[in-house]
Amino acid sequence: MRGISRKLIESIAKEDISDFASETEQKIISLCSSAVSELSLTVPFVNIDKTILQPVNEMFNGAMSAESEYVYFLGVESPQIEINCLQYNDLWKKIKERFLNAWRDSKRKKRRKKDTKNSSSNEIKFDSEKYNLDKFVSDLQIALSHHLSETSIVYNEGKCLRIVGIDDFGPKTKIVIYPTIYDDGDFKFLISRKKGFYKINFENRDRLLKDKYERIGQRFIDMIKVLNVLFRNASRSYVMPNQIYIESLLYNTPDELFDGEELYTAFIKIINYLNFSNVSEFKSILNPDLTLAKEKAVRSNIVIFSKLLSGLNEIKN
Repeated sequence: MRGISRKLIESIAKEDISDFASETEQKIISLCSSAVSELSLTVPFVNIDKTILQPVNEMFNGAMSAESEYVYFLGVESPQIEINCLQYNDLWKKIKERFLNAWRDSKRKKRRKKDTKNSSSNEIKFDSEKYNLDKFVSDLQIALSHHLSETSIVYNEGKCLRIVGIDDFGPKTKIVIYPTIYDDGDFKFLISRKKGFYKINFENRDRLLKDKYERIGQRFIDMIKVLNVLFRNASRSYVMPNQIYIESLLYNTPDELFDGEELYTAFIKIINYLNFSNVSEFKSILNPDLTLAKEKAVRSNIVIFSKLLSGLNEIKN
């Protein structure tokens, strides 16, 4: 990978956007709170007091950089929505509804709702028949747009909502929200009606990161920041947030490799260690009982990171 040098590694580690990141997070919290509060007025299954916004990105440990995405899981505690996700829906009815919606959309001059700017004309109407997670995502998209400026756009990408708002958040700020079912610490993603939900819990992550930080200190956070930036520039094709994968790699890295007067020296030692290790057998920071190869939330990033490692043979001193 060309352009990787001692100066670049050190500059990434020294970068401090904590004030900007904190301000942005407060805006996101306020935005989501307002949107969920609005939804709760028309959707009986949604309650602001039973909704949690969980940061998945570097806000979790303070390793934010200018390249960071603001990724969150928005968990709604609703047994009824969860049940509705697993109930059988008439296939022909769904096909008919999609056909009618596509026909109506083709008649509109404006872009489809998921690509439009926010508009107060998008009213949220409660559908009492099997209100599931897909419907919640769609309604949340509309509610979020009501609390953004006219220049902001909320894209519905199926499993997540992506917000682009130059005037609201800045030209390079990337915000991704994954609406999920929340149940006693678990964030549940619907795989399919037959397979049910995939669960992610952050209790182990919180505990293990704190444990590693207490042993190593700021060098651990700096290394997370450096690898995150390099990872994102190596590929834009990862599905889930790469943060959990990077944290898992560095948590499994021996503590003594972080030692050294210079960050760059420690970086070289860690890269060499990862390059000659079978990282797919490393333990997941989400669930130490699983290897990264078996951890659904991160295993798609193994190939991407291996490409990054193979490109680091052009590092300059």
